[in-house]
Amino acid sequence: MKMYLYAKLKMHLRKMQFDATLRAYINLIRVPYILMVGLLCVLLILTFQKGFYNLGSIGLAVLSVSLVIAGSAAINDYFDCESDRLTHPERAIPSNEIPLSRAMQFSALTFLAGLVVSSVINAVAFGIVAVNVVLFVLYPSVVKRLSGFLSNLVMGYLGATIALFAGAVVFKTINITSLSFVAMIAAGAIGLNVLKDVLTVDGDLKARYPTLAIKRGVRVAAIAGALFLLLSVATSPFPYLLGAAGIAYLFAIALWGGIGLFTALSLFRAPDPANVRKRLRTFNSSFPYLVAAVSVVYALLVAAWGLH
Repeated sequence: MKMYLYAKLKMHLRKMQFDATLRAYINLIRVPYILMVGLLCVLLILTFQKGFYNLGSIGLAVLSVSLVIAGSAAINDYFDCESDRLTHPERAIPSNEIPLSRAMQFSALTFLAGLVVSSVINAVAFGIVAVNVVLFVLYPSVVKRLSGFLSNLVMGYLGATIALFAGAVVFKTINITSLSFVAMIAAGAIGLNVLKDVLTVDGDLKARYPTLAIKRGVRVAAIAGALFLLLSVATSPFPYLLGAAGIAYLFAIALWGGIGLFTALSLFRAPDPANVRKRLRTFNSSFPYLVAAVSVVYALLVAAWGLH
């Protein structure tokens, strides 16, 4: 009887340990962000191919994107461990849920898996993913230590490559159709990254990251972030004007235009840490749900009427 109880207890403890480890890795890889970017990848592919076709290629694309994002999150937290102890102590590495060595191994494996999956799609898709993997490694290890604003620009490029990657899946090249989305996505990503740096000044100072908020001050960083958001809103009609997207796109992009414009104007009025924190909190809490709702409607329009 004692042996049976001991075995049951041991199994229970193992399950608890497995559940805790699983939760830690879910925390590490930023699942909500993976879901958002994966959804954006699907919508871009549907837009480029004007409907629901080649589901196998779509699945491979989403898998590759998800693996690379997971690897980038792990390696970013690996190099940001010290600053995260101040700014994000709840993350898996600073909370000691995942050892540094395991995070690095996990990043290497997911990067490799993402490269392998992208190589099955086509050579252009593989090339985009390969460049991104290199940049995701250089970003936290080198670029962030050289220039905070340069790191924001790199993140803008990395964000915009989702359009180039989706275009490569469909067209097997980079063309004006996929390029028409780059300015909007890149500017939005740069603006949000500049604003996020405003909230991590203490940790960035400790890690000696020369961010725009540290070098030029919080006010300048908040205004710069707002200007990039306005640039994103201003360039959002490009895909429609260049014929890359149709009427359904205008409905979907109106959401981003409204939120981006409201956030930018609010920051111009009060470019201080409290307002930046408030705007980013609202943005992060509501935007994913709104994006999901609009995406469903957009996908239904594409499926029903081909209003790409």
